Amino acid sequence: MRLTVLPGLLLLSCAALPAQDIKPFDIKLGLWETSTTTEMTGMPAMPAIPQIPPEALSRMPPEQRAKVEAMMKSRGGTGGTPMVVKSCITRETLDRAMAFKTDKSCTSKVVSSSATKQVIHMECTQDKSRMTGDMTVERVDAEHAKGTSVMKTEGEHAMTVKVNFETKWLASDCGDVKPAAAK
Repeated sequence: MRLTVLPGLLLLSCAALPAQDIKPFDIKLGLWETSTTTEMTGMPAMPAIPQIPPEALSRMPPEQRAKVEAMMKSRGGTGGTPMVVKSCITRETLDRAMAFKTDKSCTSKVVSSSATKQVIHMECTQDKSRMTGDMTVERVDAEHAKGTSVMKTEGEHAMTVKVNFETKWLASDCGDVKPAAAK
């Protein structure tokens, strides 16, 4: 099973959760920056991503170099290397709870919801694998939040995926960053 974790969506909601008592977080609306680290256990070791020497990067045209550097940076987020993304939080985002949906094989349910803490239980089933776990998001203050998600897979490739994140408010204007679309 492949779990796609979109770090900005750990705080942003992409899925409406009907018929649940959701109490929106008491945080500022606008542009937020989320730093996420991911730890995986029980997964076979993957080969290291080759590093491009600085002299090779310096010989690339600026546009190609920017693409390569962005790709190398986007491969972060695992093994303690933080991945940082910006997200736009709107009133609608908060009203839908701090849940996210990876694909139609997943379901999520708000276990508890308050203005300062939300716990969401998730279950995903795909092929012969099943992944279950919980995500907890806590308000530190109106401009900061933090959380964790722990998902465990059963089946052919049992593993545990733990995601830790911290997010901070940057500005009331989201600029070019668009809010997550309602599903």
